[in-house]
Amino acid sequence: MNEDKVEKLFEHMKDQLDTFEPSTNHKARFLEKLEGQNKVVQFSPKERNWYKPLAIAASIAILFGAVTMISMFNPKEEADLASVSPEMQETQGFFTSAIQSQLEEIDKVSSKETDALVTDAMNLLEKLESDYQDLKKDLVRSDSDKRVISAMIKNFQKRASLLEEVLQKINEINEIKLSENESSIL
Repeated sequence: MNEDKVEKLFEHMKDQLDTFEPSTNHKARFLEKLEGQNKVVQFSPKERNWYKPLAIAASIAILFGAVTMISMFNPKEEADLASVSPEMQETQGFFTSAIQSQLEEIDKVSSKETDALVTDAMNLLEKLESDYQDLKKDLVRSDSDKRVISAMIKNFQKRASLLEEVLQKINEINEIKLSENESSIL
């Protein structure tokens, strides 16, 4: 079927196809044109064009200047309590160290029975940390608004109280486990 179409095409174009042989000097003319295109042009050092290197250097200088200007006029996108005042820096340090010590304590006393509780608490803690990151951005936008500062302190308090509750529940579970083990031994 395909051969029929091809044969019909060639039959139809029979008078339009070039079936003659090229002239005898065709190869020589072709090689002559090809050699003409492959000429090597040499530039003398005296004729050096300084336009391109100068344009590149100017572009780099403009780009560097633009980046510098943007960084000068673009304020920080976030700030924490420590950047507000020395008292807030002290407050942030207190909460940060308290939360860190609570996390270390939870890590010490947790067991297989408390893994689910600890996992849930860490998920809540991550959510509170994410909220705190948003508050840091709000602090810059609001120009250190007292409501944002208050929300940041409350966020720290929530994290500390969450960890305190988790620590208490872990201790309760461990005490129940210990009392069950004591009664089963006796």
